[in-house]
Amino acid sequence: MAVTSNRSQPEITLARLRKIWLGIGIAMIVLGIGALLMPVVSSLILGILIGWLLFISGVVAVASSFSFRGTGLFGWQLAGGLVPLVAGALLIVFPAQGLIALTVLVGLIFLLTGAAQSSFAFWARPARGWGWILASALISIALGVFVLVALPEASAVVLGVLFGIDFVSTGISMVLIAISARHVV
Repeated sequence: MAVTSNRSQPEITLARLRKIWLGIGIAMIVLGIGALLMPVVSSLILGILIGWLLFISGVVAVASSFSFRGTGLFGWQLAGGLVPLVAGALLIVFPAQGLIALTVLVGLIFLLTGAAQSSFAFWARPARGWGWILASALISIALGVFVLVALPEASAVVLGVLFGIDFVSTGISMVLIAISARHVV
């Protein structure tokens, strides 16, 4: 005869991932505090990192576009690779000038991340600590709205500060979920 548990699937899943969430949560808190202490530096680092990601993806796309030579797709594939390549190169060379565009992008990312976290929170709803996930989601949504309203004046500092706040809030929610999950047997 099978023993039935009154625990929900989200509670069991979160209990299994408890140690991983605890470690990632602590790392996110540390990174968030670093970003808050040096917001301009962290904004520039984010800009350069995103620039390199765009540049590398552009190089790969341009290289793969040559496999379409002789087809009507070659020009489109080449252009599709050159756009991120050039945008990435510009962000690497001129990171301060690209911060306004990146700040808009980050505002949109915070809004989407908050929406995704909200859906996860409601999925995990019967589990202990699900409200912490929802709180983190609401913070991400609020940060996204703030970023889009504060442009362009605060773009040099906003990215670092907001990523710091988001990392700290997400890290705290992950640590609290991990602590709550230790009670699940």
